[in-house]
Amino acid sequence: MDRRTALCMLLRGTCALAVACAGCGGGSDPPAEPSEPGPEEPPQGDSCGGSPGRPEEGWVEVKLSDYPVLREPGGSAAVRIPEVLLDVVVVHTQDGCYTAIWSICTHGACTVAYVPQERLMECPCHGSRFGEDGQVLRGPAARPLSVFRTIREGESVWIFRPR
Repeated sequence: MDRRTALCMLLRGTCALAVACAGCGGGSDPPAEPSEPGPEEPPQGDSCGGSPGRPEEGWVEVKLSDYPVLREPGGSAAVRIPEVLLDVVVVHTQDGCYTAIWSICTHGACTVAYVPQERLMECPCHGSRFGEDGQVLRGPAARPLSVFRTIREGESVWIFRPR
């Protein structure tokens, strides 16, 4: 085999490896980024009222009896419901208002933790920080965390998880 053939094979192998690893480092991607709400899709983010839709539309019930810390403003809890692909931190931001923030870092797929005294999410792996609105405050993460609409109704918090 001549030098030119060897270099071409090496280049093809490198390209194949790059394509195979294109998603490396991101681990599990968060759900689709929230978009502008359509008539059937409620707005995303912090919510202080309204009525949830039906589970078939993507609304997921989180019972406060399972997460009593969420009853008080300032309370937060990791909520993981694998059967609906929900992995969020729910924060009771102010009286009657909640937000649900995707809990998997967009940089290295580590589980982020809520830091209540600073009102932000922090990744223990590489130090990325995110606001309660999901926006990147400090890298290395470049993409924000998804934030989902939440509504409290009775003794439950409902999270809109688009499908």
